[in-house]
Amino acid sequence: MPYTATHAGVRPPCTRAQSGFFTTPADCPDSPASMIRSTEEYDTEDSQAPSLTYGRVRPDPEPHVVGAFVALVAVLYFFGGMQLQVLFGEAGLLAAEWLLLLVPVAILVAYSGFDPGRTLSLRMPTLVGVVGGVVLIAGAAPLVWLVGWLQAFVLPVPRELLEGLEELITADTPSRMLWLLLLLAFTPAVCEEIVFRGVLLGGTRRLAPWRMILLNGVVFGAFHLSFETVIRFLPTATLGVVIAWAVWRTGSIWVGMLMHFLNNATIIFLASAPSLREAFLDPRAPPPLWLVPLGAILLAVGARLLLRNPPPIGGQTNPTEGS
Repeated sequence: MPYTATHAGVRPPCTRAQSGFFTTPADCPDSPASMIRSTEEYDTEDSQAPSLTYGRVRPDPEPHVVGAFVALVAVLYFFGGMQLQVLFGEAGLLAAEWLLLLVPVAILVAYSGFDPGRTLSLRMPTLVGVVGGVVLIAGAAPLVWLVGWLQAFVLPVPRELLEGLEELITADTPSRMLWLLLLLAFTPAVCEEIVFRGVLLGGTRRLAPWRMILLNGVVFGAFHLSFETVIRFLPTATLGVVIAWAVWRTGSIWVGMLMHFLNNATIIFLASAPSLREAFLDPRAPPPLWLVPLGAILLAVGARLLLRNPPPIGGQTNPTEGS
């Protein structure tokens, strides 16, 4: 397996009208009942129809806006993150993810007027959506490995890079394991997902679904590029496409975060067990013959479950949009 690790108008009669948390009468314009009723009136396939909103909000961000935002974040992360890692090592990597990925998204949402729930796909997933996402990522992992192995015929994996990655993701003590899970699994699952399956996916809903999902994967793969890690692009982009499709189907970024975490955590666990590392983590070795068909079956089952998952209301991720 290759290493692929509101500006709302204030309405005096309603206390905290922006959130509606403390006002419940249905006649209050910002109360939960009123917002839900308003949402139901717009339960159509129009991708611009408002979802659950906190007062007056703007529609989804334009593709060029999110494109510029993601590009800016990538530049900040590349240069700022590099400096943080030089100065503070692994702690710098942790700081770079939270400060240079998550914080800019928080600033964008806070000052742009976009509905954070809709723009970032913060809808809670259904049980079917969660199970489907888990099965889907379990099936995708062997196929991503296969993609990486086939790519190695054209772009060989440098031994120095492989050894460096092994050292980074291998835990020899319980405390090291917990640290790596925080650094390389939980943190990317939150910070990277909020940028790519949050802002980027939310701002490209006007595109046809296949274009939106493919673009998401390509940008996700490009984000992980450097001169030394060009071999990571295709496997990482493939993984990004799978996660983007799952988030689009469920309307929930939480599913994407879970899938991302499970993928990275699995690599850490495998790398930390010598016998498993030799069998499953050499990108220059082909995946076991039995693993590829098993992965294909799991991928199909996961996709079937997500296709059965009720789509979100308000046209947020309606499968017929943009076709």
